[in-house]
Amino acid sequence: MSFAEHIAPIFRAAMEILREEGRPLKPAEVREAVAARVTIDPEHEEYNAHGQIRWHSQLGFRTGEAASIGWMTKRNGWAITETGIQALKDYPGDELYRELGRQYRARRQANETRTYVDPRWKRVREALAQVTPGSWTTYGDLAELVGMAAQSVGGFMAESGAQGAHRVLQANGKISPGFRWPDPERTDDPRDVLQQEGLKFDDAGRADRTKRITVDDFRKMFPDAKVPAPLPDIEEDSELPAPFDQFQQNISYARQLIQGGQNLEHLKVGAFDVTDLYRAAWSQAVAAIDHWVTREIVDRGVVLALRPGAPRPAKFDKLTMPVALFEKIHHHSEPLAEVFRAYLEREFEYKTFQSPEKIQEGFAHVSEVKLWVKVAEVLTDQDPRSPVTSDEVRARMREIARRRNNIAHTADHNPDQPDQKLPITADEAEETIAWLESIALAIQQALGDPAPPTIDYNAAPAEAGTLGPAPVAPGERRDDTPHAKPGWDEESLLQAINRYCPGKVAHTLLAVYRHAERHAAFRGYHYGEGEYPSVTARFSVGTDEAAAWSIYIGVTKSLLSINFAELRDHGVSSQALLHLAGSLSRLPGWTNTPQQLKRANYGARVSIESAVLAAPNTANVVIEAFNALLASVSDRS
Repeated sequence: MSFAEHIAPIFRAAMEILREEGRPLKPAEVREAVAARVTIDPEHEEYNAHGQIRWHSQLGFRTGEAASIGWMTKRNGWAITETGIQALKDYPGDELYRELGRQYRARRQANETRTYVDPRWKRVREALAQVTPGSWTTYGDLAELVGMAAQSVGGFMAESGAQGAHRVLQANGKISPGFRWPDPERTDDPRDVLQQEGLKFDDAGRADRTKRITVDDFRKMFPDAKVPAPLPDIEEDSELPAPFDQFQQNISYARQLIQGGQNLEHLKVGAFDVTDLYRAAWSQAVAAIDHWVTREIVDRGVVLALRPGAPRPAKFDKLTMPVALFEKIHHHSEPLAEVFRAYLEREFEYKTFQSPEKIQEGFAHVSEVKLWVKVAEVLTDQDPRSPVTSDEVRARMREIARRRNNIAHTADHNPDQPDQKLPITADEAEETIAWLESIALAIQQALGDPAPPTIDYNAAPAEAGTLGPAPVAPGERRDDTPHAKPGWDEESLLQAINRYCPGKVAHTLLAVYRHAERHAAFRGYHYGEGEYPSVTARFSVGTDEAAAWSIYIGVTKSLLSINFAELRDHGVSSQALLHLAGSLSRLPGWTNTPQQLKRANYGARVSIESAVLAAPNTANVVIEAFNALLASVSDRS
């Protein structure tokens, strides 16, 4: 049984225990109750590399994920929410754990802003294809091959769904602690998969060194590859997890320090002051939230940069980007997301986010929420028996940051007795860690997800004007059961085209429609659920997928909308979009469209209306334009 399969009943038992108790429980109480209810495999009762019992550690991570999607709270202990209780009802058995993975992964993907259109990612994929079953490589080997940082390659593996990513290990031959399958449905242990492929591991969990494909091996496979400039001295085995995942890891390290101190206290070790481990845990927890805030600001800032015209905080608009970075985007067609992310990382990496004032100031760049007022409301909602005000939240945060500074700068001296340290206990350190964890979760909820609002492709663009009366729907297209969702399908859509569109318009729409499903990059149709018949076609664009065009049918007129904003937001470069717009400028009346789209930074949906759809060459122009676009993004993926 893989570890993922083993943790599923443990996680479910924890949720059921919280439901039965109906009150917040201390984590230790939950673990004790789980151990009494579930048979724990002896292997998972062992300590991990950081000195923590394996299933304790994993349950902490999974409950953190559950709290981030609203199934639990972690203020004053662990407690289940109404949403979590409903999830227990809706997802029986191990399906609860799989649904946790689906929802948490969906939230991560919704917040993800990286794009992978740099041509070097194509070489990374080519190299990865050479890592056959039974062999392995490292993040550092791939990074050195293409001249990138190992963290970037780790992020690419985690986010892009690259085939064979499980064969990329840490430099020591171990599987990255943060490894997750791109498919949330997949729960098998990557080590089991690698062993089934023929790769052997030693007792310490390190892969067979003789099976490693090094950067020198890759260079022999790709003799045309230029040797990149030397990389900065970066730890090559570090994969960069998502911000909240990394926050949980750092909080877990802080708790392990407390556990280590408690173990030494029981042994009555007198060689040093074991309470220094509690001070180290305090500092680690403050550093965890400091680092998390930085990464959240960067991620949310990139999302805002990809939403031209959307409301933005005043502090965001006052950010100043160097001309050199502007030129990379404007003149060299480098992806906005990657360039702006690099700028934000440099802008915020040396700023400290520990005091409540600094944290609020940082988030003011990406949100106009009254942060601590909203956080206090969230915390109070989580435990109404213990209400808290924004002043109390800020005061507690100041006190924690002040103590951390005293630990870091004066060895935690006691101002009243300078030759002694301030007293500290394991319980005090654990309460601080729990508080900071609840604060991070509350900040997430207060700010909301930073994902761009999804376009409703069930409705035609408002700027296209009325389509006239809605076509009469065939009676059989709608399911009359009480909970059915009305929707069109291929048959009813084609009936509407043939019935309501003039012959030449119908010819163009059907030609574009049929072309899509024959194209290698085609990924599927979405048939609309609105009043007017509609269909949206999705295509692969590099390492992403985008809704490229939509058809809408009305009695008075019909539209073929080209979704430039969707293509841009899913990684298609400005240069490729300019070429697409230039190709479409051959349509009657579209001469000025490329300039208009460029001024709008391609944040628009432009529609080909009935009169142009009826022109004799429209279908060929559209098809050729998309063939060229899809070929160009495929070449760069």
